[in-house]
Amino acid sequence: MIRLSRSALIVLAFALAAFPSLALATQVQALSMRQLVENADVIVVATVIEQQAHYDDLDRIVTDSTVRIEDTLYGPTSETLVVRHIGGVVGELGLTVAGEAAYPDGARMLLFLRPFDSGDVGIVMRPVGMSQGEMPIVGEMVLPGAAGVTVVARTTSGQLLPAPAALMTPMHRDELLAQVRDLVREVHP
Repeated sequence: MIRLSRSALIVLAFALAAFPSLALATQVQALSMRQLVENADVIVVATVIEQQAHYDDLDRIVTDSTVRIEDTLYGPTSETLVVRHIGGVVGELGLTVAGEAAYPDGARMLLFLRPFDSGDVGIVMRPVGMSQGEMPIVGEMVLPGAAGVTVVARTTSGQLLPAPAALMTPMHRDELLAQVRDLVREVHP
């Protein structure tokens, strides 16, 4: 058991009050839509058809979501892909990581992905920029990604400041997909 002195507790309380983002959120570097496209090896519109939580080769709880591809905007794909998130529930034990939420079954998503050698089942896909590379589609609207993270940019002096995500407000699906296709043609000729 760790025992802290009264002064150490006061310093800790002050640090948490002064820097709440350190205690409450995962911070990730802001990525523009262009950067999402540049860093993605696969860009798809997909629907979640199955999820399975298990331990990976590092004994972490992970959730593998199998998604059915509806539309490929970039990269080689098959009919389905497996997208891995850190966290999930195995038996009575659960793990939650901010910015690493699994998708609900039936969810439609615009996904910016890159391959990841999982070490336990081979190659799986991971979202670019954590949840920045995952944009839910509800009806005909695409919603902003970056769920569960604080998006930041570093100033020239090294300070981290809040920054805009690639998509700040919902956008009509057709309009956003056209924009992404244009960026794919520019970035990946």
